[in-house]
Amino acid sequence: MELAAARAANVRGNEHLQQGDYTAAIAAYREAIAHDPYGRAYPRERGIIHANLGYALSLAGDLAAACESYQAAIRFEPRRATYHNELGDVLFRLEDWSAALAAYHRAAQVETFLPAYPESPGLIQYNLGLTYSRLGNVEAARRHLTEAVRREPRNENYRAALAQLPPPPPPVGAPPGTSSGMAQRVTFADVGGCAEAKRIITQAVRIVLEADRAARYRIRLNGILLVGTPGSGKTFLAEATAGEFQLPLMRVTLSEVTSKWAGEGIERLHHVFERAAQSAPCLLFFDDFDGLAATLRDTESNIEHRRFLEAFIQHIEQVRWKPGVVLMAATSQPDILEGAIVRPGRFDWRVTLTPPGAVERRTILERLLHARPLGEINYDRWTLRTAGYTAADLARLVNAAALTAFAADQPITDRHLAEALAQSEAGERFAGAKRSWSDIVIAEDVRATFRLIQQLLEDPDAGQPFGLTPPRGAVLYGPPGTGKTTLARVLAQEARCSFYAVTPSDIYAKWAGESERRVTELFQRARANRPSIIFFDEADALFGVRSTAAGEAAPHVNRVVNQFLTEMDGMRANDRLFVLAATNRLDLIDPAMLRAGRLSEKIHISLPNREQRRELLRLFTQTMQLEASVCLEELAEVTAGKSGADLEGMCQAAARAAFLRCLDTPTDYRCVTRTDFAAALSLIGVPLAENRSDTTCVTGASAVAEMVAIG
Repeated sequence: MELAAARAANVRGNEHLQQGDYTAAIAAYREAIAHDPYGRAYPRERGIIHANLGYALSLAGDLAAACESYQAAIRFEPRRATYHNELGDVLFRLEDWSAALAAYHRAAQVETFLPAYPESPGLIQYNLGLTYSRLGNVEAARRHLTEAVRREPRNENYRAALAQLPPPPPPVGAPPGTSSGMAQRVTFADVGGCAEAKRIITQAVRIVLEADRAARYRIRLNGILLVGTPGSGKTFLAEATAGEFQLPLMRVTLSEVTSKWAGEGIERLHHVFERAAQSAPCLLFFDDFDGLAATLRDTESNIEHRRFLEAFIQHIEQVRWKPGVVLMAATSQPDILEGAIVRPGRFDWRVTLTPPGAVERRTILERLLHARPLGEINYDRWTLRTAGYTAADLARLVNAAALTAFAADQPITDRHLAEALAQSEAGERFAGAKRSWSDIVIAEDVRATFRLIQQLLEDPDAGQPFGLTPPRGAVLYGPPGTGKTTLARVLAQEARCSFYAVTPSDIYAKWAGESERRVTELFQRARANRPSIIFFDEADALFGVRSTAAGEAAPHVNRVVNQFLTEMDGMRANDRLFVLAATNRLDLIDPAMLRAGRLSEKIHISLPNREQRRELLRLFTQTMQLEASVCLEELAEVTAGKSGADLEGMCQAAARAAFLRCLDTPTDYRCVTRTDFAAALSLIGVPLAENRSDTTCVTGASAVAEMVAIG
């Protein structure tokens, strides 16, 4: 039913878009996404609704939101070139040339296997050429525009863009296809933090550039592999390395050395290494290396890719003997790389880039805001608020704030940064009923634990002076109806986190490998929208004790649990990603999931005591008109052993009984009486005495009058 509603809303959005009513189209697409948050309405195009929303937002001029929508579409379908290309178009309009270039390159990489625009095969190359021209790299712009013209010889736009390119600058020692000139190049001083990475890279580059001296020590090392999540600054660090050592940078992407024609990719690769050898000293940098050197099982054409890998290995071994060629590659997925390529002897140095710490984030923010019109900026505040952000996340935040300030013709201030942060964090927020800590009744020790978790989610560095490491996860256990799910939602609301509520049906699938893939995608999506809380309801059905039985379902369940364990181990303390699980049967959860470093915090949510039951009754009846004879103290006394859900259901049953009575006998005196509560209590097997002797009992009327906020 939800999927049908999502498809219907998407169709309405398309109709509004055709009519030029962008506001209505955006509302319809967002309604479709609310009905289908996991992209199941269109199984073959899981990201299409997000892409439609991004297109509508770009037409309406909300470019920052359009970027978010296209990125959501790409998370669902990372191998659809049109999404990457359209994201590049939006970034191009934002004048974020580097990000636009990366998006277009990814589109070209994916297009290698499947043409994105059969009727316009040169479009992506044309976009690459325009972007390179904006960056001042005339040679690269000419190369891509020439390729676009070759693919579409009759396209006058492509020919005109190629003709308008300025003449090439005088040579500065860089070969064709390298980055433009040596002027205004970034160096290590422009890279915030990364002290250890800079030290390792400096040592590696010196060994290559001082080959004669290194040979006396019988040292012959080369090959630097940069590893980090998308947006961690791998490409920027490569550019800074070239600038630091005054080396021409030869940046090679997948689209430049691969082809759909057999053998052409190997020939292009040969030309790349040949140019590097002729241009030494230089830095030969392979971006998105996982697309080039993936293992055979992760590629679509194993035979052709095997030949490509063999040629790649030979060139790497040969270039190690060429003095002055520094070999560097970057990847965000080191696990899928072919081991024969990345082993020592081919890539001797591995540099892992982690999310920047507090000092590094401040440095990055200062450099990003430098030379812009600035007002009052509280750098300490934004350093704390952006814990877990990558360098690309910070750049996106600053660019969004600058765009807002530009529209208002004002200097950039804290207000613009706050608006940009709220906009970037709003995409995956919990959209249900808004509740706060004052709306729930829990034991004080449980409340203190949740306050601790909330504080560490908001500021992971807050516990450092005490040697406190933020927990990765917690499990809530206790009888049914005690509010475990409500607590998870309130934590997400109060900590301003993205919230992912997951049930067993969202994970398990009948196809082999599909369940494990869903687990991986869930954690990837949560990391992309940090700070995030992943909430697993009925956790005993998801993390059940692994079995050695030979039953049909046992191996499948074991693999899913193993995938959860792997993802939990991949979480870092400052990730601002927290896993919550809820169960009524803690004994059924696999012990490996409950050990330290995973769901280490075990929080018992017990049945409410008498005082807590009274406070719950106050909350549940605060909007009711109660007869003076209704005694909340008495109701709290007789409902011993009942959960909060039982009490809420009892109050609703009493309200229904009163409503039906007023329908049968219309009267101006409309309220819920003690008799109505007696009838409601009888439904759960609790008797209510006919006569009450306690004259000090707080009545319903006085309870409402004395209502206070529960803290």
